[in-house]
Amino acid sequence: MSITNKIIFLQELIPQILKKLTYLLLYFILVCFSVNCQTQVIIKEKSSWINNESFEVNPNVNLDDISQGNLLLLADYQVHIPKQESFYRFVTKITDNVGVQTASSINVSYDPLYQELIFHEINIIRDGKIINKLDADYFQVIRRELNAENHLYDGSLSAMINLSDVRTNDIIDCNYTIIGFNPIHNNKYGNIFYLNDVVPVGKVHVGLLTNNQLNYKIINTDLQPKITNKSALNYYEWTVTTPEKFDFEDNIPAWKFTHPTVIISDYKNWSDVVNWGVETFKIEVPLDNNLLSEINEIDKKNNSQGEKIKAVLDFVQNDVRYLGYELGIGSYKPNSPNKVFNQRYGDCKDKSLLMVAMLNQLDIEAYPMLVHTNLKHSINQLLPSPIFFDHCVVKVIDPAENTFYYDPTLTNQGGTHQNTHFPNYEYGLVLKPNTTEFDSITSTSSNKVITEEEYIIEDNYKGATLNIVTTYTEVEADFMRNYFKNNGINTIAKENENFYSTYYYNIKSLKEPEFTDNIIKNELTVFEKYKIDSIWTPMRFKEDHIAATFTPTSLLNLLYIPTKEIRNNEINLPYPVARQHNFKIKLPKKWNIQNMNDIVNSESFYYDWDVKYNRKKNEIDVTHFIKIQNSYIKPNDFKQYQADINQVDKSFGFTLYVPKSEIGIASSNKNLNLSFVVISLFKIGIYVLIFIVLILALIWIIKKYKNS
Repeated sequence: MSITNKIIFLQELIPQILKKLTYLLLYFILVCFSVNCQTQVIIKEKSSWINNESFEVNPNVNLDDISQGNLLLLADYQVHIPKQESFYRFVTKITDNVGVQTASSINVSYDPLYQELIFHEINIIRDGKIINKLDADYFQVIRRELNAENHLYDGSLSAMINLSDVRTNDIIDCNYTIIGFNPIHNNKYGNIFYLNDVVPVGKVHVGLLTNNQLNYKIINTDLQPKITNKSALNYYEWTVTTPEKFDFEDNIPAWKFTHPTVIISDYKNWSDVVNWGVETFKIEVPLDNNLLSEINEIDKKNNSQGEKIKAVLDFVQNDVRYLGYELGIGSYKPNSPNKVFNQRYGDCKDKSLLMVAMLNQLDIEAYPMLVHTNLKHSINQLLPSPIFFDHCVVKVIDPAENTFYYDPTLTNQGGTHQNTHFPNYEYGLVLKPNTTEFDSITSTSSNKVITEEEYIIEDNYKGATLNIVTTYTEVEADFMRNYFKNNGINTIAKENENFYSTYYYNIKSLKEPEFTDNIIKNELTVFEKYKIDSIWTPMRFKEDHIAATFTPTSLLNLLYIPTKEIRNNEINLPYPVARQHNFKIKLPKKWNIQNMNDIVNSESFYYDWDVKYNRKKNEIDVTHFIKIQNSYIKPNDFKQYQADINQVDKSFGFTLYVPKSEIGIASSNKNLNLSFVVISLFKIGIYVLIFIVLILALIWIIKKYKNS
């Protein structure tokens, strides 16, 4: 080998060697980190500022309310705000052997970037004796990403220990301290404490030490704190013994505060939170050439401001994937737009700030906006603090002073910049200097879905051909667009066929589903065609009849069906939602059917049911329309809601039926699980015909009698 070749060989080899050394170094670091994790648990005595709370071994609770074999005797939360120390103590009594599994496993999570975990005691109290179970050698410290399925990674660690020799009737007393607050809050403290649970609790204690006057708010309770002085600090305490457990009801809105709640915050007003947010979201470096090049390309390809807004939104939504590493202050502070653009991923605040930066570069006014996806209007009940938000979106103001809101974490949204769907978050805090209050956001979407089902019924009272055209609008179109992108057409066809087989015997798809997508209008239309082997089934309560039932499946599950007469909490309804389900039934012969109509107009929903029979074409047109008019039902309106639901019950669905004797056949048996059914007037026609025959017979008898 020549010297030149050797040099070339070494030039090629050195990068490979360096690459392997890098991998070995990373592996070594990971191994060291893993070894370090095994010994990270610190064991120390409790700090002197912590009060030792008492508890009752046999509290006065209803034992029949205990679930999973465990009774929480004490839930104790104490915080020394100046020292940034949070003490937790949980005392659990195992009342049944099924509770051993859960009570034996202790798991505490913390963020190693700014927090330190210290265990004080893990004791088993058995027959009055204390058995010490705290041993650092038995702990495992692992990284558990509980939000990994949502593409969010927070880097938190979990210290886990599984206790040995745990028995029924044991009492497990565990307490520990987590030191450190997230530095992003600049020593401002905020938290929420709940004073009861859905299961019995012996005692709940909350204690807070502060060198200032504590800014607190209570919800669903009149319990004021006991305020004392301790070591020159103010000590606020809330103590509840055997609190009344919360009586859970289904379909309670996520925004409802159901428990007695204590809210703490050092922020004086929402302006303070805005100032914090403006500083936290500040772009500290100029946009780099790569990002500027993308912005210039968007500027060249689009003429109007609206087109540029939508182009930027499409880019951030579809070309920057949703992924967040929310480590330490990264749980609140976004990455720079340059970094997010170049790595092509980011979480909600990363994507929002990137979109704002791109729009601002195009001389379009835009700001990040903080929202809570579930609290909605209830966020007004909270004290000011950034900890009460869980999402970030964007507010845009165009030159005509029109306001638009966008969620950059959504994908494949249709529409123009004016009609792009924005979720019903209701309230948002815009991170714009001098902002003092929330933006109130009224959803303009209807999210309407129109389903048109055409049944061509065969003349032998057996099968039918079914043509379905479904038009999705707004967020429903966005959802279906993503559905078709993420699933193969064969999978979709099979799922659709399986869905309709729930209602019809031996149904088979005649062709693959097809769709058209109007991006500008944001309307997606799906076309399907099926052959139903047997549309007629025996009637459940009329064994000598067969029936064909037509169920507006798109309306099912929209309305809450009451299971009791009285409610204590609001009822959640999907909102905004509108559904129209049309049936066109082409009959093989003439039927005696009358036109019908029923309307229910309430505060909660509007319902319109209409039946029209075209005698010339021998076709029945049945229309069901429903629009949800409110996102929830108040407890005081529940009785009226029940009456409205009963009214809908009378006209939901449509059924044709005919005696078996008329056709001389028996239909295949298939039970249908329907919410409501309304029977057609076919049988009335038979009764009318019999009545006419009787009248004619009576006239003939009278005439014969007169002649005689």
